[in-house]
Amino acid sequence: MSETVAIDSNGSPLHVGTSVVYSATGTKGTVTELMSDEEGTWALVDKTNLYYKTEALTIISRAEEKEIGEREFTVEEVEKTLEKQKEFVPTEMDHSNVESGG
Repeated sequence: MSETVAIDSNGSPLHVGTSVVYSATGTKGTVTELMSDEEGTWALVDKTNLYYKTEALTIISRAEEKEIGEREFTVEEVEKTLEKQKEFVPTEMDHSNVESGG
């Protein structure tokens, strides 16, 4: 059985284990499988479990693939954020325009 030859959008070779980004949506992940059919070469990306045409993927470094992780906040940071959100929330609700069905 011959190995599937795959290239990314820049013409670089793709292999299982390569970190990639699907530029149309910004989806990042790792290639877990490569396959070819009459329509072209496809790569299975682990984050979505979907196949993408390899020409629509771009190789990225592992550092770029890293997602935003968990972060701890201080009480002061949370209070400040809540105060900012209060500016956009009406302080009093008005029900004068509400009609009930009947």
